[in-house]
Amino acid sequence: MNRPIPKFISIMAVFLGGIDLLRGFMHTVVLPYSATHIACLDLSGPTAPDLLRLLGLFGISNYITGATLILTGLYARPIALVLLGLIPAFYGLGLFTIHAAMNPYPPSTAQWGGRPFLMVNLSLYVLTFLAGLLVLRHRKTKP
Repeated sequence: MNRPIPKFISIMAVFLGGIDLLRGFMHTVVLPYSATHIACLDLSGPTAPDLLRLLGLFGISNYITGATLILTGLYARPIALVLLGLIPAFYGLGLFTIHAAMNPYPPSTAQWGGRPFLMVNLSLYVLTFLAGLLVLRHRKTKP
């Protein structure tokens, strides 16, 4: 029996995709402002171009995930549901490996002001994914 994916999955995928496009804008178009005023990075040293490049590259990936979420939310709801679970899982894996790689170095002096927003954003991914699975499970048990 075909169990349709709930419509709220599409709505949230489009919404979260829009947020990712905004994050991409912040990480690319207004990159120097975001780096100094949100992440509070020190751009006075010789690594400033490297820091900006890394933040900018992250912004490009935000454009990609944003567009992907919007398109799957509009045209491929089952894939959108999977992405809503995979994206925070990959963030978790990435954060774990980044922290492991940073162990031999002194602690970061950056404030990373976007972190609280990212945590709320990732929570929305996880909650939407789990709610979608619960609805599918409930529909499966219905006669």
